[in-house]
Amino acid sequence: MKVLLAQNAGFCMGVRRAVDTTLATLDETQGPLATFGPLIHNPQVMQLLADRGVAALDRVPEAFDGTVIIRAHGVPPDQKAALTSAGAQVRDATCPRVVKVQVIIEKHRKKGYQTVIIGDRDHAEVVGLMGYAGPDVRVVSRPEEIEELDLAGPYIIVSQTTQNEEAFEAMSRAILERFPGGKVFNTICDSTHKRQEEVRQLARRVDAMVVVGGKTSANTARLGEIAREMGCAVYMVESEEDLDLDALSQYSVIGVTAGASTPTWMINLVVQVLESLPSADEGRLKPALMRFFWFLLASNMAVSLAAGLLTVAASRLLGVAGDPRYPLLAAGYILAMHNLNRFQQIRAKQISDPVKAYFVQRHRKVLLGLSFAALAGAVLLAASLGVLPLLTVLAISALGMMYGMEKAPDIPFIGRFKEIPGSKTAAIALAWAVVAVLLPVLGSHEPLLSSHIGWTLALVFVLVFVRCALFDVLDIHGDRLVGRETLPVLLGEVKTLALVHKVLAVVLLLFVVLPFAGWLPSLAWWLAPAVLMMDLLARLYERKKLPPGPRFELFLEGVFALMALLAWLGS
Repeated sequence: MKVLLAQNAGFCMGVRRAVDTTLATLDETQGPLATFGPLIHNPQVMQLLADRGVAALDRVPEAFDGTVIIRAHGVPPDQKAALTSAGAQVRDATCPRVVKVQVIIEKHRKKGYQTVIIGDRDHAEVVGLMGYAGPDVRVVSRPEEIEELDLAGPYIIVSQTTQNEEAFEAMSRAILERFPGGKVFNTICDSTHKRQEEVRQLARRVDAMVVVGGKTSANTARLGEIAREMGCAVYMVESEEDLDLDALSQYSVIGVTAGASTPTWMINLVVQVLESLPSADEGRLKPALMRFFWFLLASNMAVSLAAGLLTVAASRLLGVAGDPRYPLLAAGYILAMHNLNRFQQIRAKQISDPVKAYFVQRHRKVLLGLSFAALAGAVLLAASLGVLPLLTVLAISALGMMYGMEKAPDIPFIGRFKEIPGSKTAAIALAWAVVAVLLPVLGSHEPLLSSHIGWTLALVFVLVFVRCALFDVLDIHGDRLVGRETLPVLLGEVKTLALVHKVLAVVLLLFVVLPFAGWLPSLAWWLAPAVLMMDLLARLYERKKLPPGPRFELFLEGVFALMALLAWLGS
């Protein structure tokens, strides 16, 4: 099935800010933590926060000795004051776009203006805005309600920030015609405007539209309404379980968009399911290939193959190529460690990639058996290379399994290594560098103190570090919600991607310059295009030209396949 994903699907700025505020408060405070009402209109996110001890208050308590987060939709000022009076430490996560509307209303109320709010009467945002408007407030949800309006004196018209823009303009004109002289403030936020306009454009290119979001989300419902107005068949789903696969299979091209409260992992899950679905005008070969490639990713066979091919490229760069034990050892060790550690991280995967998490849980015994068999094979191959390679593999295997343990021993003056921000990325990169570079050197009895070995080890470490950082960017929401401090969680997605570009620029320069200094063979020049490919993938993702999912992951692992091919051609 061909799937077109809207670029502006997923958390909007206000929702992301509310979630970020809550997660930051979780890290900073020790006492009770609650949100006043649902933080955002997404039950899955609310359940994940509840799992971490964040309660949701449906009324102001008589007393509360803890912190209360004001939700993204905002609350009436009297409720905020009541929370403070109850003893709560209040942190306001109201969306700045909503705050702007509150300020407009309050400013004009003090000047004697009545307020007309165009929006859903019972929506949390509208209820909050009504509190700032005072008793002289009117709410218009449908055109027919304009006939019932009773306005005397000056008035302003504002909008719920997630209102349908065309509906707002039409109702504003009708109110002005009946009561001339009012001031109109189009307070629909930019994110809502972009999403709605994108849905209109997307609806012209697809046969049907799948809209992902909470059932109580007003902005999600409006996206569906707009697509229907464009004559497009619309399917509203909260998760992949709501997809009507039989009905959707009759279409050739399906568009996917999502409300502002829908997390990225839920959108990705829906897209993955749709892409594996045979469409009306395509055979079964393409979906079968998609499922096969997805299996390679879900079982970690793809990452195992990437490690083996990286070892092939590194061995040729070192001049020790030819022994198949090196790539086989690397592939087996990486397969084992990635799978075994995945079982320790299953909670985060249930958020960032539920399909893979389900696959891991369903095939747990098979994957465990495969992992231990791969590890045993790697140990036997290391033993055939000599005592030092064997001891090295045993040491890094022990360290790798200890890293994934919930109660890993503390390191003096450091604590638990896994709790150091960004340590996961560095640990994986170091393990890859050892099996791809150090073990072939040890097995071939080359001298360790060599510039070729040192630079190859460093470059492989950095390339794998970048690879892992990009994968961590894809998992950022899941990692944040379960409290794991990966590099993107620590720096943020934008800064992480900026760092990736700078690091890859330095690596590219080294691949070009080092052969001139005699510190790497001229074969290094052949590997430069692979570095460019990795940077290109990061930029395509950054510009939303290549959305997260199986294609992006396969292309990223394919960088090391390209390195092996270029190394073979260059030598």
